[in-house]
Amino acid sequence: MSLVMDISKPSILVVDDEMGPRESLKMILNPYYNVHTADRGTQAVEMLKQVPVDLVTVDLKMPGFSGINVLEKVKQHDPDIEAIIITGYGSLDTAIEGLRLGAFDYISKPFDVNHILSLVRRGLERRTAKARLRQVKSDFLSNISHELRTPLSVVVGFVYLLLNQVIGKLSDEQQKVLETVYRNSEELLELIDNVLWMTSLNAGDANATLEKFDAREVVNETLKRHEKMILAKGLQVNVHGTDRDLALVSDRAKIERVFQNVFNNAVKFTAHGEINVKVQATADKSGVEFEIIDTGVGIEESKIDSIFEPFHQADTSVQRAYSGLGLGLTVARRMAELVGGKLSVSSKAGSGTRVTMTFPSQANATTPLVADQRKYG
Repeated sequence: MSLVMDISKPSILVVDDEMGPRESLKMILNPYYNVHTADRGTQAVEMLKQVPVDLVTVDLKMPGFSGINVLEKVKQHDPDIEAIIITGYGSLDTAIEGLRLGAFDYISKPFDVNHILSLVRRGLERRTAKARLRQVKSDFLSNISHELRTPLSVVVGFVYLLLNQVIGKLSDEQQKVLETVYRNSEELLELIDNVLWMTSLNAGDANATLEKFDAREVVNETLKRHEKMILAKGLQVNVHGTDRDLALVSDRAKIERVFQNVFNNAVKFTAHGEINVKVQATADKSGVEFEIIDTGVGIEESKIDSIFEPFHQADTSVQRAYSGLGLGLTVARRMAELVGGKLSVSSKAGSGTRVTMTFPSQANATTPLVADQRKYG
């Protein structure tokens, strides 16, 4: 089994425990594609980690780790990898099961050469079309977000000047109206910023830019930004920290976005009560830990993992009580990973939420993006 390949050609992984069909497919496909073979399901799964794969042909009726198991692992690894089911049993039920798991099509042994070539070509065309559509969507979101952000930033800036009566005195009624405009404009700007960050992360161009700063400044800037919202809701915010410096050499903009998104969620989902913010050195002194604890609506334990999925909120009812795209925590976790940090959540429905964010004192500028970008496209 050679891993040498022509990068200009698509790569096919043929998975079959029978040598005859496996070698026949390799011979048929080899003139046009990079072909890799596996005679066991477990071997196929390992190969996904070693070579790029665009399409898989898989025999469903393999002993041990079955073709269905392989198909599940393939789709977990990359949902865009197309799969063609090949079975010698002619079982429609098993083929349908494969199609439900996301296979492109199926064919029975013995297969026709032209038919299998046609299926592979169409499967690869579908993969290319999906990638192109994802890129178009990403470009559109990025462009429209930029175009919206610029005029909205001007609106927020001028409203801020009016609210602070820099231009002239305001009546109580004018003050209340402008506070509503400011609050909603800030919320909209927050949504647009998260869309921009998400498209940047998905495009893989969000490398870390390092600078030295004090972690306490991140807390102070965020509290200042949310001051009017906190006052409007009558929330009590308690900050617990240290007087000594908490220096970080990291990407300040990304750490601010992580903390800001989490704090924004705490304010949004806390109707009354308090929010406790802690910033301190980690127990081993190797980094800084931020913690935000609220007395809000909380999250069912079974739904905690799902809140990190893009465009998802724990409350999915039609009449949601809280606005938003559900991008805040998705962006926060992926950004934390980008600078070598970690974000964890513990919560219970009706009992508030605790979010802990930990960052190393010295981040690595070349830290890879841990999360699989394709899942968020």
